[in-house]
Amino acid sequence: MKKASASNSIVNDPYLQSAQDVLRALEVDPEEGLSDKEVEKRRKKFGTNILEDRKKESVWQLLLAQVMNPVIYLLSAAALLAFVFGDIAEGIAILVVLLINTFIGFWMEFKARKSMEALKAIDKIQANVLRNGEKKTIDAEAIVPGDILLVESGDLVAADARLLAATELGLDESPLTGESVPVAKTPETIADEKQVADRTNILFKGTAVTTGTGKAAVYGTGMQTELGTISALVGEEEKDSTPLNKKLNRLTKNLIYVTLGLALAFLVAGWVAGKEIYELIQTSIAWTIAAIPEGLPIVASIALARGMLRLAKKNVIVKKLEAVETLGETTVIFTDKTGTLTKNQLTASTLVFPTDTRLAIDWSANGEVVVSGLDKPGENRNFQHLFKVAVLANDAQLAKEGREGGDESLQESVKPSTSELDPESEPQAGAGLGDPLELALLHFSKSVDSSRFERLRELPRELHDPFDSEAMVMGAVYKEEESYYVAGKGAAHAFLDRSGKILVDGEVKALSEEEKSHWSDRNDQLSDEGLRVLAFGYKVIDRLPEGEQAEDFLRDMIFIGLVGFVDPPRLEVSTAMDTCAKAGIRVVMVTGDHPGTARNIGEKVNLIDEQADEVALAMSGKHLNAKLDGAGSDELAAVRIFSRVDPSQKLNLIKYFQDQGEIVGMTGDGINDAPALKKANIGIAMGKRGTQVAQEVSDMVLKDDAFGSIVKAIEQGRVIFGNIRKFIMYQLSYHLSEILIIALVSFSLFTLPLLPLQLLFLNILSDVFPALALGVGEGNADVMSVPPKDPREPLLTREHWMLIVVYALVLTASISGAYFFAHAVWGLPEEISNNVAFFSLAFAQLLHVFNMREGKENVFFNQVTRNKYIWMALVFCMSLLALAYFTPEVSEVLSFQQMEGRVWALIVGASFLPLILIQAMKQMKKEL
Repeated sequence: MKKASASNSIVNDPYLQSAQDVLRALEVDPEEGLSDKEVEKRRKKFGTNILEDRKKESVWQLLLAQVMNPVIYLLSAAALLAFVFGDIAEGIAILVVLLINTFIGFWMEFKARKSMEALKAIDKIQANVLRNGEKKTIDAEAIVPGDILLVESGDLVAADARLLAATELGLDESPLTGESVPVAKTPETIADEKQVADRTNILFKGTAVTTGTGKAAVYGTGMQTELGTISALVGEEEKDSTPLNKKLNRLTKNLIYVTLGLALAFLVAGWVAGKEIYELIQTSIAWTIAAIPEGLPIVASIALARGMLRLAKKNVIVKKLEAVETLGETTVIFTDKTGTLTKNQLTASTLVFPTDTRLAIDWSANGEVVVSGLDKPGENRNFQHLFKVAVLANDAQLAKEGREGGDESLQESVKPSTSELDPESEPQAGAGLGDPLELALLHFSKSVDSSRFERLRELPRELHDPFDSEAMVMGAVYKEEESYYVAGKGAAHAFLDRSGKILVDGEVKALSEEEKSHWSDRNDQLSDEGLRVLAFGYKVIDRLPEGEQAEDFLRDMIFIGLVGFVDPPRLEVSTAMDTCAKAGIRVVMVTGDHPGTARNIGEKVNLIDEQADEVALAMSGKHLNAKLDGAGSDELAAVRIFSRVDPSQKLNLIKYFQDQGEIVGMTGDGINDAPALKKANIGIAMGKRGTQVAQEVSDMVLKDDAFGSIVKAIEQGRVIFGNIRKFIMYQLSYHLSEILIIALVSFSLFTLPLLPLQLLFLNILSDVFPALALGVGEGNADVMSVPPKDPREPLLTREHWMLIVVYALVLTASISGAYFFAHAVWGLPEEISNNVAFFSLAFAQLLHVFNMREGKENVFFNQVTRNKYIWMALVFCMSLLALAYFTPEVSEVLSFQQMEGRVWALIVGASFLPLILIQAMKQMKKEL
């Protein structure tokens, strides 16, 4: 499987070519840029720098989707026949049912769309380019291949471009690659083929400049960018129908076949017997109404909609009703790392001092820091100096922090980074302006000792050596009483080369080459753990450096130790992982980040065990393609972490697991997640940090970005599926009894025991209100303590069908028995016998809801009897029946008759008999 990549007709693989070769291919002068005439010429050739819009369903398409259902088709045909034969009331009643169902489904999905639109931030991006030898600010969509792009801290990159020059340039590429830390960019040519995340001389559309400045030649715009490639992948993928839709469609089709078969048999038999065609058609309509649960679409929609509304209160926006149920069947969740399992902000995680003392930094939920590893870390000389250097050798600024004294130009020179967030929303990650690593240091220092932090921030800065991508160090000199304090930090190998001494247990000693090698190895070990590492040092001098010394004052430093940074896991993730494990749901991390970083986070969130086999549980993208192509594909099922994975590989992983019969949920927030989010059975995007692209193609959006919300959604999905199964069994069992009653009486006496309008009225009551009460039940408390059901398991298993048949036979025997007894034994007229059948069936169907308890539950105290909506539905339905009977106009339409006491006694007996018999059978089975 070949990785999809952005193609361009001018430059192929620009990262492998020198800057001069790219400029020649683009035919552009890097000092002049393009002329206006050339810009127009290229715009006509390459088009506008925008991504092709994905087609969105119109309001009419949303509405039409609600009626594309076999049940709707059959009921529409029944309504048409009713109108043709003059049964206007019957036809109108059927149409009302159809309209109610259509409106509910349409309104809920329309509201979900509006919620999504409210999340989108539509900002017009601008870019700085060289044209006609002058710097111009233009709309990003006006950029063409060959434009010379100028970027600086705070900019969003507007197109794919080959870097020509850079000064301390760093970019946040997490939305595109999943890389959790800013990537240093240089114009150097890359010798070997690299994945997108490792192309350090390329600026990608949609990424953000965190530090420095750069100059680059645009070679890809619009759909010819890496972002465009991902957008194309999204457009190519089609989402499969949800499991619930598939199963409901299969069920309704089977019901239609049975109904049409019975109706045809009756028509033939009646025609042979010489019966009138109108009577035969009327009986066929009755069979249609009896066989099809008219309320099934309504109740399914309302049950899903209620789940949707419950989740909305828990910060989960569901865009499609069926998506709630799909989560309940999910067997595998593919989750991105950056911003999903982690906070997408760097945090100080560990300190390592000479004598290999390692201190762990733990953060509480309210942002307080706990340093463990030393009894009194604040009294340790290394800790004291490291604290001081972290504050002083720092160009960042915390949110709302005032810098009085010091460098007055700092506030103007520091631009917003991707770490700028609400300071109260993520207290442990920090918020403010500047490099994420430096922000993490400031927040750590302030959390440890805020008063000392404030005192140090007030010291006047005398000299400043900003970070240099070649020197890889930075520092500053501050006046302190009669001396000057030099604070510095940087990459370990570079800083160790500038250090001649080391602080050990409060004493300054000479730093040997052997010790330098040891600390270089220690740095590598921390990096292998997935940490971003900086070395720290200081020195105290008597005089302020001047001349050449002032230009390079970070020499002969005293090495203090190392600080490791990590993008910390979200606090609720570990608990959510444990819940998923209990629920039998496999969680797999799929990220574009470094393997060590991914494994480190996997251990912290309980995704993998620290002692887990690295080969079995982790795999990099470069080894993945061979496995997907078939060589060792069986190994993929055991892998829990996929690192350095590009968008096309994420997509292929989704397809692979779906081919294995898994129901796949995919979480993500970046542009690189969009194709997989769309292809997954259930795509879940982040609402706060999620890109617009990811949110648009997903099925659900987590407004709080909390992985724990997924667990709540899964629980709700399982509850809903259990409820749907209950009310479908409830509906089908009495609908089957209606079919059997009509068949038994019609084929034996050629009379209709239940009229079509009576059946419709009865089914509206039973199909909607008690069934709906079942559909909104709270479910079992242990629903997340059992594995997900087999995705191949049908909506109703053989055991469920057996129960449905048993229930139907019991109802049929009781109601038909009452009808034949009234007709044959008492000799009551057909109209009275019809009322016996109707009211016996009506009360029996309503009482039948109590038979929907689980077999192991108590007869009197169970999910059904504890459901207040069940009791409300029964009272409401009984009241409607009484109202219909005693209202002359309604009673006449429904062909109700006045009946004596013994007839009502027969009705009551026939109504309670099925409940008593079925409860007795359940109890006997339980005891066995």
